[in-house]
Amino acid sequence: MLFHVTHTHDYQTCMAHREEARNEFNDGFTKAAAANKVQILATYNNRGRHTRIWILEAPDYHAVDKALEPVLKFGNYDIMPVSAM
Repeated sequence: MLFHVTHTHDYQTCMAHREEARNEFNDGFTKAAAANKVQILATYNNRGRHTRIWILEAPDYHAVDKALEPVLKFGNYDIMPVSAM
């Protein structure tokens, strides 16, 4: 299954100038994604809007939800199942 995940945060929780938090966010999600059989197909950032978008392939919604657990404290997440056209 394909998923479009949008992560948003605000200025106060932005990781752009906090290297330790940025590494925790990136490493935490990457490792949890692999552990839950979630493949990261694409990642897009919009720094001005404090938004990151992932296109993921996963067995099911639950796998994506589990992959996001280590990074939930960094903001809000919207998970949408999608299909290729």
